Amino acid sequence: TRFHDGALLTVAPGRYQPNAWGLYDLHGNAAEWTRTTYLPYPYATADGRDAGGDEGRKVVRGGSWRDEPKRSTASARVSYSPWQRVYNVSFRVMCETGTVLARR
Repeated sequence: TRFHDGALLTVAPGRYQPNAWGLYDLHGNAAEWTRTTYLPYPYATADGRDAGGDEGRKVVRGGSWRDEPKRSTASARVSYSPWQRVYNVSFRVMCETGTVLARR
């Protein structure tokens, strides 16, 4: 019962407490698609992986209810083809504003 929340799959957004930055459900509910093309490390900004194009496999991060705890972190990554439907992967809407907010 320590790890069982009563849900069979994912839960509704906001069911758990937010992290230190105020983001809800970031790790462990559903893994999240990114726009990054999967390329092997080491990371290089000039290699085009962050261009957001449709080509190549895309990075998924955050882990889901289905993954082992070691994969429920933003540093763990897997990849899928962009057309592939994955039952434990979702997405988070993000708007880039160009403004950096300082944390108080």
